[in-house]
Amino acid sequence: LFGDLNPKNWPISISDLPAGSALVGGSVRDGLLSKFILKPDLDFVIPTNAIEFTKNLSSKINASFIKLDEKRDIARLVVKGWTLDFARQIGENLEDDLLRRDFRINAIALRLDGNPEIFDPIGGIDDLKSKKVVAISEKNLIDDPLRILRGFRLMCELNFELDTKTKSFLKNNVNKLSNVAPE
Repeated sequence: LFGDLNPKNWPISISDLPAGSALVGGSVRDGLLSKFILKPDLDFVIPTNAIEFTKNLSSKINASFIKLDEKRDIARLVVKGWTLDFARQIGENLEDDLLRRDFRINAIALRLDGNPEIFDPIGGIDDLKSKKVVAISEKNLIDDPLRILRGFRLMCELNFELDTKTKSFLKNNVNKLSNVAPE
């Protein structure tokens, strides 16, 4: 997967990242599905100080810096058609962070220390193989109701089925979408 994601073409070097960094989210999921694009959005989890790190990196590589969420310590770089998001790890370790995500297919990481390796603590790869969208927990969906829409989007974009329990979670909480900002 690491080689297929073609890190030599990324606008940053792996050596620019702090120890304990991991690539997460859609680029990992799509890479495992062999749906590679030339400039995928790259989402990184780093151990601490994501905004400060991203701001410093923006100067080093001459990228546009965008502070996305000061409270949750998330920032973005935009450079040469690439979008790179950096978020501070939530919890004591990468597994804690992944367990707070929406769906198991989005909770797969590529650890970047040493020899890059896939980290899949809750079975996201099995869901990719069985073409299922499975929520990690109902609470995670309620914490960010926009994830309800993401579940349906993933189902349609990937041509996957919603797991029975996940379908129930989405249906039971669809009324919470009114709490999401209109944009």
